[in-house]
Amino acid sequence: MPKSDIEPAIYISYAWGSESEAIAVSVEKEFRKRGLHIIRDKNDLGYKGKIRDFMEQIGRGKYVILIISNKYLRSENCMFELLQIFKNQDFYERIFPVVLDEVKIAKATDRLDLMKYWEDEAANLDKKIRELKELSNIQGVTDDLNLYTEIRNNIASLTNILKDINTLNTDRHINSDFEQLYSLVQSKVQADLGSKSTGNRNKIIKQGVIVIITLLVFVLVFQDVKNGGLSNKGKDPKDTASIAGKKHDSLLILEEKSKKDSLKKEVVTKEKVDIGPSNARYIVELFVPSSMAQAAVFVDNKPAEVIERSPISIKIRLRKKNGSHHFEIKDGVDTCFTDKLISKDNESLTLCD
Repeated sequence: MPKSDIEPAIYISYAWGSESEAIAVSVEKEFRKRGLHIIRDKNDLGYKGKIRDFMEQIGRGKYVILIISNKYLRSENCMFELLQIFKNQDFYERIFPVVLDEVKIAKATDRLDLMKYWEDEAANLDKKIRELKELSNIQGVTDDLNLYTEIRNNIASLTNILKDINTLNTDRHINSDFEQLYSLVQSKVQADLGSKSTGNRNKIIKQGVIVIITLLVFVLVFQDVKNGGLSNKGKDPKDTASIAGKKHDSLLILEEKSKKDSLKKEVVTKEKVDIGPSNARYIVELFVPSSMAQAAVFVDNKPAEVIERSPISIKIRLRKKNGSHHFEIKDGVDTCFTDKLISKDNESLTLCD
């Protein structure tokens, strides 16, 4: 891992196995010869290291080399990494892609095939979930379903960016010992270091100016005190009394404002204390068909407070009451409803069995 700000954090994202991993190893070797360290999972993610945290770290990286293969574009871990990079700013400026010759993304039909692949993955997982008799406590599985859906929704944009970059062919990179890749990364690193150095210099100058101004003010105040407050000499006593009166009025206004603020705090505190069990609110997760994941939700014939939606569930917040709640979802002509007593937080129920 980098040990100082001078050593840049350069990551490499690739699919394990076959040609893509061999190229990742070669890139790492050639960069090391030239004095740049590559951060790679198999070397830098230690025993019991958290894989998801490491992938999110790659997503925040300023310099990320992408080895794009067919396996990469169909790997949930690789695509999670790519999405993390995409979500952070300056995606184009931070990536340095090497696209293997096997990858076909130039045509719209090729990119549609990838969308269809992830659409099918999401549909198959959704089907497996619905085969369960009980849909509660499947958070890890629903996370995967959400990821597949997110990949499907973004892969067209991602591959459109990649296909528009001249990544050179694989043989050209290998035959040149990845010289152009190294030069581009090194140029970006040097430019960022120069910009950081300039920023630090400007910061030091600004801090120096503030110190000088502070010292000048201190000297002027000290000189005025030393001279016995000469700035007040020769003034009419009536003016002095008028100034004192204005100060007194200002103090009265501030005191009155302080009393009002204290009264407001007491009222707010009393309101908080008066909140009883009848006002308790619970989170309820409604498991619904994926076709109704965006349906309108009603509780006791009133619009529900929806706080989160996923492809198979809708989380709502409701107020506790004595007796059952009437839950209903409506999507056009389709509707489902049920009654249930909610007695604790984070309960779940299934609609439209």
